[in-house]
Amino acid sequence: MPEAKRSDWLPGPWGYVLNRAAVPLVPFGLAYRLALPWGDFAYGIWTSKRETARRNYARILGRSVNDPLVNRLGRACFRHFALYIAEMIHVQGWDNQTVLDRLQIEGDEHFDEAESYGRGIIFTSAHMGSPEVAASLVILRGYRITSVAERFGPQFAMDWAVACRARMGITLLPAAGSAIKLVRALRRRQMVAFVVDVGVDKGGGVPVTFFGHRTVFPVGPARLARISGAPIVFGLAVRRPGGRFLAHICPPILSNRELDPDEDARQVTQRIADLFEGFVRRYPAQWYVFREMWPDDGWPLWEG
Repeated sequence: MPEAKRSDWLPGPWGYVLNRAAVPLVPFGLAYRLALPWGDFAYGIWTSKRETARRNYARILGRSVNDPLVNRLGRACFRHFALYIAEMIHVQGWDNQTVLDRLQIEGDEHFDEAESYGRGIIFTSAHMGSPEVAASLVILRGYRITSVAERFGPQFAMDWAVACRARMGITLLPAAGSAIKLVRALRRRQMVAFVVDVGVDKGGGVPVTFFGHRTVFPVGPARLARISGAPIVFGLAVRRPGGRFLAHICPPILSNRELDPDEDARQVTQRIADLFEGFVRRYPAQWYVFREMWPDDGWPLWEG
């Protein structure tokens, strides 16, 4: 794949070093306080994403898109997203001990179980909580990560994300045409990472039930697990009060080669969707639900 065009000022190694040097000058709590008004501002002006978030929350809650609870969750979602942007900048300045001091891990033993298969690990997560902290946790365990990522705008934000990931040792690949590279990474007992909530318009999906309604989730993790024999681990890191985080690591999911390949893919993907649904129920406002997650399955979204 040809290299994506980068903004002129962003962000070579000097940018990353400058970020790390500048972060201690702005306390983490202050960074959070500065971010929150931007979340409220974005909720007010970013109409398309606001309405998408409200439609998705209405589907989850079984309420009208104009219900006050739907509106509160939508606003809270934008505020959490603003905190995520602050973390994207701030976490680059943390050393290992700072990450460990701020992070509690639930299910760390599941990484050990996944490693015991000797086939690498397929790590799945979602646009939820703090991806920066989740990535830091994985890096602390010594993994080299190859991640399948979609491009997003604006361009400078994508440039910054790519540079930060690269300096953390994460290689980003496009979803299309990367299968051979992913298999090779697993054969080297490395980690391959996917996000599963990319919306219904990306293609390459398998039907699942999510919050009681049909949608599609990416089939890539399940197909790769069948080809490689690698286990799938779902995990994420969510925010807690006081600038702290809780990482959830779920038990490994294995492909069942006794099943027809399509049925195996469907069952594995459904298990991933079920795990993700459980976390959305626990932390709904920390899901950045700016993509259409359900096709028209006949369930009406009330307007009144």
